Amino acid sequence: MTNFRYRALTAKGDVVSGSIAAASTADVLQRIEYLGLVAIDASPETTKQGVSLSLGALSGPRPEDVTVFTRDLALLMKAGARLNDALELLASDMDVGRLRPVVLKIRTAILSGESFADALGRHAPLFPPMYLALIKVGEMSGTLDHILETLGNERGRAEAMRRKVTDALQYPAFVLLAAVGVLGFFVTFVLPQFSAVLRDFNAKTDPIIEVFMALSDLLRDHGVEVGSAVLAAALGGWLLWRQPGVRAATIVQLARLPLVSSVVEFHRTALFCRNLGILLGSGVNLTATLRILVDIMAVTGNLPVWTAMADRVRHGGKLSDALAKAAVLPGVAVRMLRLGEETGQLPVLSARVADFYEVKLQRQLDRIVGVIGPAAIVTISVVVGGLIVSVMTALLSVTQVVG
Repeated sequence: MTNFRYRALTAKGDVVSGSIAAASTADVLQRIEYLGLVAIDASPETTKQGVSLSLGALSGPRPEDVTVFTRDLALLMKAGARLNDALELLASDMDVGRLRPVVLKIRTAILSGESFADALGRHAPLFPPMYLALIKVGEMSGTLDHILETLGNERGRAEAMRRKVTDALQYPAFVLLAAVGVLGFFVTFVLPQFSAVLRDFNAKTDPIIEVFMALSDLLRDHGVEVGSAVLAAALGGWLLWRQPGVRAATIVQLARLPLVSSVVEFHRTALFCRNLGILLGSGVNLTATLRILVDIMAVTGNLPVWTAMADRVRHGGKLSDALAKAAVLPGVAVRMLRLGEETGQLPVLSARVADFYEVKLQRQLDRIVGVIGPAAIVTISVVVGGLIVSVMTALLSVTQVVG
């Protein structure tokens, strides 16, 4: 069997692409026609693609692969393909990447009689509770294609937002790293050239110079040990960050910092309102929605507060009143959600609140980036400049003694 790369048109004129394992080009065209598509072209995959596949199989699927899978599956089902046929196509689609073995297992589970949601639930790390809840709603209501399209669009929007945040933080991170590198180079290679002279002549040095000279001696004499300790600390910190409890506690502590607090608040509000609007708009009842949201919001910390809020609503309270009492969202967001409850437009207003706070989040990140970069440059300039002035002052005292 050879893998063939194909492109085809749907009934609405959309272009879809994928990969099919077949004996010949004629078999590929026949299967494309069976799916209700109009073939544009089909050709065997090159060897280069096969090599990239084998390398990709060395690691697990990425969230981006799940997004591509969701969007492509929605497109195929809107084109009229049955679920198992669409999964068969995606199981051999290069665009899905490392998720292809998982797609094949999902299709096998469906053919054995399981529901789509149950088959996805076997791979819970890839498909979170919100994803599974919406799939169940889509299966029961017969709107699975629409639910998949909504999920694909939402995941794409969330990934775009994460990329914006990452791109915004790259510049200050680079500046800070460069500043640390300059300071490390000065302390390790430049300062020792002067420290020997200063010590030979018993020059008077201020306490700051003494501290940096001791640090320089430590780095030169025990550089390997210090480097290993820093590397071990970085690895340990990364492993701790992967623990949900540690990550949530860290976020709670960071939220107390002046500049970071607003970023955490805007992100928390956008995350809650966005998922609230999607779940309610897709037909999930409020109680089930809040149960899912409690798990989602646990990553932002204050899990007992979110749980207590959901319990108040479950016992008959209004969502806006429970949020106001919990004080986990800004007052403006709570008032907008209360208006949505009173007018019966809670899903729509939730989405608008999420849009509003995502814009505020991006604006605040831009402000922070604008402050951190220059601040880092000024700080390292002052530190290095101060060291140079202190060293030169000590050297002048030496020359006066010698003179």
